[in-house]
Amino acid sequence: MRTMDSFAEWFKDWLIPGSVTFLMVAITPGILLLFCRERVARWGRRWLTGLTILYWILSTPLAASGLERLLAGDLQPLSPQTIPEGVRAVVILGGGGGTYESEAGRIEVLSEASSLRVLEGARLLEMLDRPWVIVSGGVNPEVGLTVPESETMRATLISLGVPEERILVEAGSANTHDQAIRLKPMLQEAGAAPFLLVTSPSHMRRAYLTFVQEGLQPIPAPSSERTATREPFGFAILPQPEALEASRNVMREIFGLLYYALRGWI
Repeated sequence: MRTMDSFAEWFKDWLIPGSVTFLMVAITPGILLLFCRERVARWGRRWLTGLTILYWILSTPLAASGLERLLAGDLQPLSPQTIPEGVRAVVILGGGGGTYESEAGRIEVLSEASSLRVLEGARLLEMLDRPWVIVSGGVNPEVGLTVPESETMRATLISLGVPEERILVEAGSANTHDQAIRLKPMLQEAGAAPFLLVTSPSHMRRAYLTFVQEGLQPIPAPSSERTATREPFGFAILPQPEALEASRNVMREIFGLLYYALRGWI
């Protein structure tokens, strides 16, 4: 299993369509073929043309929006009317962050995904009667996150007016599967079944299935996919950097679903 995990990490870093690393890996053989005999060079031109078309498509808001809808389905934000009775907890999954440090000090920040999840969690808490809120997320030194994102999420919730004594922190998890395992005893101790599961729409399917596989009873509570301060994608067909990033994230999530299925985690 360790070999499979290592391969998954390598694949995630190098072979996710839409990423710069995938582009560099894929473009190299195409360029090399151009220096071969004409019959072989023709395949190089075809390869590079296909790669260009692929990245053009992935870079369009039309494709990015379609891919996000493919993963999210018809998920809608919850309202007081759609929250089942008996819900006693809200679980907010971390979506990344960063630690910025210099001689002058250190600042902890949340990613856009984490920020939107925290905002949605705070909104839902106002609809419930003294619920518990559990924030979940560890560190990731590879991207410069050296303080658990759950601690930053906790501080943000407090700044939004959430009572400190109602916040529980899970700070040791490294991925969605790890979160489900670590949160299970915390939810059982809090008597929280069912509970609201807050994460991004594109991540919800994998998160929901993972928690169900652990015998838990999550209720999907999707956050916004992106901040309202940005222009919506719409249906433009001209490439945009933000659209390529969104497409890459969806491709990464699709790979995550396949990998979790192979591991029996969903």
